[in-house]
Amino acid sequence: MVKTMTARERLWGNYEEWAGVRGELIAALLRQWLPLPGAALLDAGCGQGGASWALARAGAHVTAVDLHPEPPARIAGLAVRYYAADLAVWQGNAPLDGALLWDVLEHLSDPYRALQQISCALRPGGLLLIATPNRWSPFNALCDPHYGLPLLSILPRRAVRHIISGWLHWLPADKPDYPQLLSCTEIDHLLHRSGFSWRFVNRELLAAAMRSPRGLWNRPWHLHMVQHLQAHGWDQSIGRHIDNRPTRRNRWLMPTFFILARKEAA
Repeated sequence: MVKTMTARERLWGNYEEWAGVRGELIAALLRQWLPLPGAALLDAGCGQGGASWALARAGAHVTAVDLHPEPPARIAGLAVRYYAADLAVWQGNAPLDGALLWDVLEHLSDPYRALQQISCALRPGGLLLIATPNRWSPFNALCDPHYGLPLLSILPRRAVRHIISGWLHWLPADKPDYPQLLSCTEIDHLLHRSGFSWRFVNRELLAAAMRSPRGLWNRPWHLHMVQHLQAHGWDQSIGRHIDNRPTRRNRWLMPTFFILARKEAA
C-alpha cells in the first residue's frame, strides 16, 4: 500500500529536497552586497547544507555550523569547514566577511548569545543575512510556517513542544530546536544589543524569489499562486508595492522578515 503524505510531511519533504535551490537563491541575494569569490562566510545552522553548497561553489570560503554530529552529504568534497556545535558557544577562528541565519533564529534557545558569537566572529562592517518568520503576522497565525497549525506561531517554545510532541506525537520531546517566533521589536533589540545595524531587504528577496520560486516557497499552493501571478504578469505589479522601509506593513504583516544586518565598528 502506498502511504499518502500529509501536508506537513510534504512541506518538510519539499524543504529538504529544494535545499540546493534555496542555497542558490541565498547566494544570488548575498552577492548583491558582498563579492563571493574569496569571501569568508559562516552558514550558521546550515541544516541540509544548501547554502554552504551554493556559496562554496561560488568561490567563498565557508564555515558551516549545526547541531547534527555529521556534516550534510551535500557539502562532501567541497572546501567547507563543518563544526557540530551550538551557535551560542561556537567561536570563530578568523574574521568573517559575512554570515547567514536563514530559518534559524527562531530555533535558537538563546538567540542573543548566538548573535553575540556571530558578531565577535565578523569583521567590522561584516554582513549578516537573516530570514525568520514574523511572530505577529496574521498569515502565520492562520497557518504556522513550521507545522501548518493555527495560532502556534504566537506561542512560547515550551507550549509548541507540548502540542507537537505531547498532544500530536509528531516529534520527540527531546528535539532540541522547537521554534519560538520573534517579533520585529524583539529582533531589533537583539541586533542592536549585539552591535548590528539593520534594514529590510524585501525588494531584493522578492526579485530573486520570482526568478527561483522553490528557493523560497515550499507549499504547493504557494508555488501555484506564484505561477499564476507570473503567467498574468501580475508579479511585476506586486513588486512595485514591496519596499524595504520599516513600515507597519513590513513590521506586522509580512510573514517572514528578510534582514540585512551590518556589524558596526566598536
